[in-house]
Amino acid sequence: MGVFLTCGAMVLVMATIVVGQARPKQMTIAAIFDQGGDPKHELAFNHAVQSINRNRDILTGVELTSEIVHIPEGDSYMAERKTCYLLEKGVVAIFGPLSKPSSEHIKSITDSLEIPYIETRWNFRSQKVIGQAGDYAINLHPDITTLGAAYLDLIEAYQWKAITILYQDNDSMMTLKQIFDRTSTVGPMDEFRLVIKQLDHNENGYRDVLKEIFFSESNLIVLDCEKEILDEVLKQAQQVGLISQGYFFLLTSLDAHTVNLEDYKYGGTNFTAFRLIDVDKPEVQNVIYSIVESMIETELRMAINVPEGNLDTTTALIYDSVHAFALALNELSEVQQVRQRPLDCSGQATWVHGNSLINYMKMVEFIGLSGPIKFDTSGLRTQFAMDLMELQMTGLTKVGTWNTLDRLGVARAEEEKLDGGAPDPMANKTFVICAVLNPPYTMYTESFEKLSGNARFEGFALDLAEGLSKILGFNYTFKLVDDGAYGSETSPGNWNGMLGEVHDGIADFVIADISITSSRANAFSFTIPWLNLGISILYIKPRPAAPSLIAFLDPFTPDVYIYTMLVFVVTSLCLYVLARFSPNQWEDPGDPTDEFTNCFTILGSFWFTLGAFLGQGSDLTCICINVRFAACFWFFFALIMIASYTANLAAFLTVETLERPIESVQDLANQNEIFYGAVNGGSTAGFFAKSEEDVYQRINQFMRGVHQSEVMLNSNTEGVEKVEETDGKYAFFMESASIQYLVERRCKLSQVGGLLDSKGYGIASRKGTPYKDLLDYAILKLMEGGTLHKLRIKWWKQKRGGGACQSGGGGGGVSPLGLSSVAGVFLVTMLGCGIATVFAIIEFLYGTRQAANEAGVSWVEEMTHELKFIFQCHGNTKELRNQSSDSDSNKSGNSQSSHLSLDESPPYSRKKSTNSRNGSIYKNNIGMVESPYEVKSEHSHKTQDEESDHPGSGSDEGSNKNGNPFETMDDD
Repeated sequence: MGVFLTCGAMVLVMATIVVGQARPKQMTIAAIFDQGGDPKHELAFNHAVQSINRNRDILTGVELTSEIVHIPEGDSYMAERKTCYLLEKGVVAIFGPLSKPSSEHIKSITDSLEIPYIETRWNFRSQKVIGQAGDYAINLHPDITTLGAAYLDLIEAYQWKAITILYQDNDSMMTLKQIFDRTSTVGPMDEFRLVIKQLDHNENGYRDVLKEIFFSESNLIVLDCEKEILDEVLKQAQQVGLISQGYFFLLTSLDAHTVNLEDYKYGGTNFTAFRLIDVDKPEVQNVIYSIVESMIETELRMAINVPEGNLDTTTALIYDSVHAFALALNELSEVQQVRQRPLDCSGQATWVHGNSLINYMKMVEFIGLSGPIKFDTSGLRTQFAMDLMELQMTGLTKVGTWNTLDRLGVARAEEEKLDGGAPDPMANKTFVICAVLNPPYTMYTESFEKLSGNARFEGFALDLAEGLSKILGFNYTFKLVDDGAYGSETSPGNWNGMLGEVHDGIADFVIADISITSSRANAFSFTIPWLNLGISILYIKPRPAAPSLIAFLDPFTPDVYIYTMLVFVVTSLCLYVLARFSPNQWEDPGDPTDEFTNCFTILGSFWFTLGAFLGQGSDLTCICINVRFAACFWFFFALIMIASYTANLAAFLTVETLERPIESVQDLANQNEIFYGAVNGGSTAGFFAKSEEDVYQRINQFMRGVHQSEVMLNSNTEGVEKVEETDGKYAFFMESASIQYLVERRCKLSQVGGLLDSKGYGIASRKGTPYKDLLDYAILKLMEGGTLHKLRIKWWKQKRGGGACQSGGGGGGVSPLGLSSVAGVFLVTMLGCGIATVFAIIEFLYGTRQAANEAGVSWVEEMTHELKFIFQCHGNTKELRNQSSDSDSNKSGNSQSSHLSLDESPPYSRKKSTNSRNGSIYKNNIGMVESPYEVKSEHSHKTQDEESDHPGSGSDEGSNKNGNPFETMDDD
């Protein structure tokens, strides 16, 4: 027993250590958002938490979980209730709402309980207030005093003298305080004048105050308002004539880059703004893509409108604030054992780690989405960097920078004017776009009417061209390439296909699924990729594998079966030894002349263990405590193993196993049964020809070998049809985007393996044309707004039969099992019956031989007699045959068959031992087993002498009084 307890304790300790190492500690952070706020803020918070959990270098050993609640804007009572609810759950930090009353109330609660409170809203709090003891707030929004200094630097650099300030509310006074202070330093001879007007909203909107400014002929305007009303103010300013030639606007909102200024770039008004978020950074683009993609999925489910544009400042600050907290928590976790603790708002307890954590947050330095993030000793973000933006024909363009150390740096790129003074070389022009028929990029429109012009075509390329034309203001005409080719260099300086038509001036652009390669980029000007992809393998879908005859063995691995057999043998031997050790397991015969018996023999122990494991039990009785204890643990082992086997067996029999001949390009190169190829002369074939990797070289040698005419095809369409027709004997290399389009519609096909390379589709134009930068800008804008992603979903998964294979696969039920799935069980059963038949024949031959010797008859005669009785196939009793000795007959008089004649003895007579009790023990060479049918009586202890004095009476008494008709006597 001690051994079992020791082993169990060691297993528990090891399991605890393994689980503790494998699973990181969880800590909860909470965010409180205003009801009806921007959904991107919540998405940014969740995305930041997921990003930190994926990157273990940021926060090691800790997994963050998020808790989000919503409160009505400005409702302090509800803010307090939700905050106390979060604190009772043990959150380690709270990210506050944008509402000022709610935020201030929440801060007072977190300060009293020493919980870090992170803000991202515009807020004015002096350094004396923030830096004092007991303040546990951090604000990632740039310090408004420093922001005011940036606005003043710009005004001085532009040499504005007479300025009109339009402000939204009294909070604007704190933002513009630095400009107001400038008036105190103006000398008598200086020309610096400020006109301040508030944006009053009435039944005419903001038009009344805007008209006052228009009639005052003030052309230098500082507009300080939130982005929610900025678009409306600008539209009404345009209506009253303020947005026209000669006017200059400084937009103080850090989210001006998210407002659509498309309608104002043609009037000649100069718009200037600062931008905290550099959307050209790859990490910013990745976050934008993730958030927009999440909103598009939400739109498809809930039919909400997804805003297009750049990443707003608040969303970026929320994302950065979570990373700042994670970095500080990681630093603190290295020196302290940080544990979260539920807190009560009405109690006096505080979080012991709050003060240390807020100090570590003040020391955090990293580059986030909003640029360099660093706090001063008061927890204010007084050091930051911004981009200076001006509205040009291509949109808001970066013309300079500002940072705390170097101040303002202007490097404006002057716009190149073409002949006639047109600022945009593509505006109001008509371009010829060349394409090739290939779904889903360019296809004929399905219509019963006769169409003409661009209406004849539809597809991804058409929608892309339409989106570009709206942004850049040009017109276009689509045409199909004459020779149907994409384009390759036939001779130095000569190209065919779509690239040839662009080279010869027949077309201006190529918008199609044409890859950007080094040779093509050397001769043509390509935009940034509007679709990223790579080469992959098109093959048929995996087929269900034929069921195995030994499928019932699949739930466990071979080593489990081996260890189970080993435990079975060890347990059986253990029971045998323990039963022999214990005196209680030896049964007292009751008669001094009889012997002590033990039912746990070697074979009996194995039979007991096997019966318990299979749930059938046995007729052996565990009497002593040690045998019972060992048997209980064996029963527990059998229970767990049988339950685990049953659960896994159900899964293995109901889940189809798919047969995958190839899973990667390496598998394809290492076999000879499946042929493979690509489009002859295409970029895919060129990739293998130029690659220096061994696997790709072998692929190229095969495709260029003796089977070249068979595996290299003229188009992707031929390759797809060959894959389907050969039914698993051919694989085709093509672009992953085309494969994904096909597998949505042709259910026999699938994509095998990952991408072999990385490339993109771009728009090709002639070298030297001024269109590349404009097209790049337009493509980026379509990416940021999620337009390209929505077009991808539209043409891959919705239009022209998209999603057909997905919809056809949903049944939801479990398929009935066929005979092939359980054939192995039938075979095992038949094999068991066969083995039993072999043993029966052996027993028959041996028994008849022994009976013939005892009866004094020939072996053949005895077998003939027994076979006649066996093949009668009716009746379950038979008469006893006379033997050569009457004494033998008398000795067998205790036969337990109540139907046997007392004058005859059975052919397989087994004499009862002199030391056995009547009907109480079945005794053979293995051991003694107590009869389950025994009924104790006063005649059960008769001696052998008494039995010999009354021959045949024992049988009568045993059958009449003991009631045991199945007694079998043992051999001597």
